[in-house]
Amino acid sequence: MIAATVTFGLFWVMQALIGAAGELLEEKPALVVDFVRLKRDTEPEMKKREIPDRKPPEQPPPPPQMNFSQNLNPDDAIGVIVPDVDVGLELAAADLGSGGSDRDVVPLVRVEPQYPMSAKQRGVEGWVELRFTITKAGTVENIVVTASNPGTIFNRSAVQAVSKWKYNPKIENGTAVDRPGVRQRIKFELPR
Repeated sequence: MIAATVTFGLFWVMQALIGAAGELLEEKPALVVDFVRLKRDTEPEMKKREIPDRKPPEQPPPPPQMNFSQNLNPDDAIGVIVPDVDVGLELAAADLGSGGSDRDVVPLVRVEPQYPMSAKQRGVEGWVELRFTITKAGTVENIVVTASNPGTIFNRSAVQAVSKWKYNPKIENGTAVDRPGVRQRIKFELPR
């Protein structure tokens, strides 16, 4: 019974809202000033253009200077890994000239050492001297720290970097051989 009364009351309120008569007030239109600037018609002017008088250069410019390094270091060279292929020919008996097939090690991959965080935070610089063997396969083994400054703070980083280096191996009489006793100094310097 209560629900029917509430429903009837809601319908009666809605009918009262819809059926309310109201008057709209008419407002006078606002005064609007509208103006347009008119452009006067003018005759187009022809722009006179002159082609610039370019003179050819009296002399061709000299060629650029090329700087060539006078002291070539074999440590800076880049080598190529050549697979060992047996072609079945005996070339050892042939006279190919003396020493034509011999060569020293050629660096292929040089990994820079990571600067130790404790040294970087304290602003410490130094160096590490290492001695190692380059194998027939071109890898590095038997790494020994021979000297370092200051202390041993850079030793681990230097050894880890050198262990990742790769070389074309030393060739003697046409075969790859180990090259022991290679010495290298690695400097640890902070950027300026």
